[in-house]
Amino acid sequence: MFGKDNAYAWLGYADNSYIASRLLWFTGFMLETPVQGHRTLELYLKTFLISRGVEVKPGSAAWGHELVALGKAAADFDQAFAADDVHRRLRYFERYFDYVRYPGDHVGPDDGSGTWFAFDANVAPLDELVAFIRPRIRIGADDWTKTVIHRLLHGGDANPHQLRALTDGNRHLAIIDCAASGEPDVAFTSFRYDRPGC
Repeated sequence: MFGKDNAYAWLGYADNSYIASRLLWFTGFMLETPVQGHRTLELYLKTFLISRGVEVKPGSAAWGHELVALGKAAADFDQAFAADDVHRRLRYFERYFDYVRYPGDHVGPDDGSGTWFAFDANVAPLDELVAFIRPRIRIGADDWTKTVIHRLLHGGDANPHQLRALTDGNRHLAIIDCAASGEPDVAFTSFRYDRPGC
């Protein structure tokens, strides 16, 4: 039931990672938040691919940690993943994996752009991407009410710290807490943090 080909099981890991990302932010772990955000997006993208029948195994489209490659694989099933707003944010979160995950001399590429540690550079674009990807995952209609996020929001799991972390400043919560799989219209805000000299 919870094998590596089970999208609902993967969604549980992705939801937990998302809540943990926001919890890190609101408890002051600003360096760790975007690195955990990268993991969150990786899990949601893999869950999307698994829900389309792609196996997670070496050499498959669902293998690896590169968000851009996972996003391109997702675009083979849903062209909305090729949108510039989606691609730029995935590429941006990939920087945290490349430059911030471990100590080093550089925190950004050599093109004059960098990595940023602010709500609108980390948490807000993460929320947008989760709102974009999560509802596109195909699971049964009854499974949506059993998800980690739905149970937390609707009283099934009473953890006030997790609930507050999930809800504080989250403009996309109504889309994220979907009752069925679909293709939501996500309003992406202006995003400049991946531009040189911002």
